[in-house]
Amino acid sequence: MDPDDSPLMRLQLTRDNVGHDGRARRREHERGDVDRLRRGIYVAHSTWSNAGADARYLMRIHAAVLSRRTRPVVSHLSAARLWGLPVLGQWPPEVHLQGGSGQTRTSKNWISWHHDPLPDDDVTEIDGLLVTTRLRTMVDLARSQPFRSAVISLDAGLQDHFVLPGGTVVPAISRDAVFDRVLQLGSRRGARRARQSVEFADARSGSVGESLSRTGFLLAGMPMPDLQVVYPHAFGEDRVDFRWKRRYHVRKIPLLGEFDGELKYTRGEFMGGRTINEVVWAEKRREDRLRAPGRSMARWLWVDALRPERLRAVLLNAGLRPDQ
Repeated sequence: MDPDDSPLMRLQLTRDNVGHDGRARRREHERGDVDRLRRGIYVAHSTWSNAGADARYLMRIHAAVLSRRTRPVVSHLSAARLWGLPVLGQWPPEVHLQGGSGQTRTSKNWISWHHDPLPDDDVTEIDGLLVTTRLRTMVDLARSQPFRSAVISLDAGLQDHFVLPGGTVVPAISRDAVFDRVLQLGSRRGARRARQSVEFADARSGSVGESLSRTGFLLAGMPMPDLQVVYPHAFGEDRVDFRWKRRYHVRKIPLLGEFDGELKYTRGEFMGGRTINEVVWAEKRREDRLRAPGRSMARWLWVDALRPERLRAVLLNAGLRPDQ
């Protein structure tokens, strides 16, 4: 869990460090003790300067809600942040709020208003904020976001073991449930884009990097692999991100693919108390097992996954044939 997402940090952000304007707050702002998030709403400078991008966007969401006279519903990319749904790229500068149909609020002052119909069943509450449900949020993202970002969000939202940023496990949502909601859109704006993203989404994708890679395979004109393939061995089993069948390889052998985000060498939860040398050695032994006779293997990094032409070059070099 990111320390910026701990329950204590969120409690501090929403109750202790964000407050309404007054002479004392203005004096603190002049001294540099607090930073202004919106007119009349401040956050302690130490909190803001020590926060990561996720926590800063969360603070801006809370500040936008505090600035309204009535409780708005957080939606779209801002709802994705509250649910812990990843997106491609940085969080936007504006906060997304749902105004409901028939309303005419204009998007300004770093608030983006949306006015689609919003049934009560599509609204829930997270940490004191009204927010579109995870299902509604996923549909909104599928309608509004570029294909690659939408797939990243959908893959994560479809996980069987979905965990909120605070650590709470919530029920799974099936792809069929999301697709049914998309079909109900009919010919409304973004419906076609949403259908394409949901049809491609896959709960088996194990990380943001794997989801990004899958979209890269498609855009690069390469065949689609099997996901999360397991190879047993004498001491357990090895799981590989991707496997292409023999018929796709120039040598008629399976090609295994691995996205390497390098987190396993830096993040504590991936290290398991081991040193970097121990992790690297264990990974080498694992790769040696996977590169058994009659199998080939390709690895790539973020910079490759982000650019389909680079990913295509990696796979072609490993012997994969373009999709026919």
